[in-house]
Amino acid sequence: MRCACVIDFSGGPPHSPMIGSPTLGTGWHHVKASARNFVTALFKERLDPGRAAAAVFMGIFIGIIPIYGLQTLAAVGVALLFKLNKPLTVAGTFINNPLLQPLIVLSSVELGCLLRLGSFQRLSLSSLANARTQIGKEQLFIWVIGSVALGILVGGIGGAITAVVVHRHFKASANSALRERVRFVNEMFAQSPLTARRFVRWKLRLDRIFELLVAENLGSGTVVDLGCGYGMALCLAAFADKRRRLVGCDLDVHRIAAARQALGSLNADVTIADIRQFELPRAGLILILDVLQYLPAAEQAALLERCCSALAPDGILVFRVHDGERGLRSAIAMALERLMFACGGVGFRPRMLSIAEYRGVLENASMRLEERHFRNRLPLTHVLFIARKSLVEAA
Repeated sequence: MRCACVIDFSGGPPHSPMIGSPTLGTGWHHVKASARNFVTALFKERLDPGRAAAAVFMGIFIGIIPIYGLQTLAAVGVALLFKLNKPLTVAGTFINNPLLQPLIVLSSVELGCLLRLGSFQRLSLSSLANARTQIGKEQLFIWVIGSVALGILVGGIGGAITAVVVHRHFKASANSALRERVRFVNEMFAQSPLTARRFVRWKLRLDRIFELLVAENLGSGTVVDLGCGYGMALCLAAFADKRRRLVGCDLDVHRIAAARQALGSLNADVTIADIRQFELPRAGLILILDVLQYLPAAEQAALLERCCSALAPDGILVFRVHDGERGLRSAIAMALERLMFACGGVGFRPRMLSIAEYRGVLENASMRLEERHFRNRLPLTHVLFIARKSLVEAA
């Protein structure tokens, strides 16, 4: 049996003497803000096919095994432990309901008999009802091992179905959304010089970063792109809201000129500037794509810390680096990067921190972090870091 708990956030009776206390009032507002932060984060959790399948599997498994009264707590605990989608995990436990419970118990006991005794037994709901007041250790053991087997079986089926459904849904919606945004970006650059148009067209085709950005929630508020180049990512972020403020900087004069022309009808401000000295506005989204490797390690960490500080509450920092932990593909990616640096006359090799070092910088800034390891259509491996700032800023 599950219990529903209703929490009253009204702040107490109108004439409560505690309302007059500034300390208690401030503390209560902080509690309410923290609760809203938790609930919002709960329902904004990413749902990819693999994690969705794992969440459903664990939810169904917990719902079937006989730990009545503790199933919801167990589901939340497992979801937190394995970083699964918590609402979906809890929803899976609802397989244990008054309508299906008799069938679940009967199937569990039958499976337990098969595993324990080597054959099914002739059981009925009436015989199980009569035995509930005089169940012995052997019957309990049969029930438990049968419920574990049934949970694995039904959970596996439910997880597989969930993975297929979520994969098809996301693939169809992502493809449609990506096509619309690619068309929008190409139209924005239609009057640009031929070199810029060709670069934009092939970059959109070959670089999966745009596909991944489309699949993400890019938040709201000002968008900042450090090392924006032609401004393609800024243009992509403005698809849903043409009035959204777009801010970008780059050292390439020709690319900035093309970006200004292409984004002229949008609320865009792109300038020639070094990202290390660029003054960051308060932003809802900050993008750093293929730029960090030009900076020394200490300056990379300092820039990421500045970006985290410039984000508004619930703001998002997205940056991409090469994945150095993928063997041969990583070696090929680094070789191509070094070749590009040499051809560009940069004068030094690309500088990369380890994945753990990037992760440490973001965790020290109290950011909620997700990572996407992906391969590009070229033989390149990348890690996309998506760091979200808390809704409640530290005092």
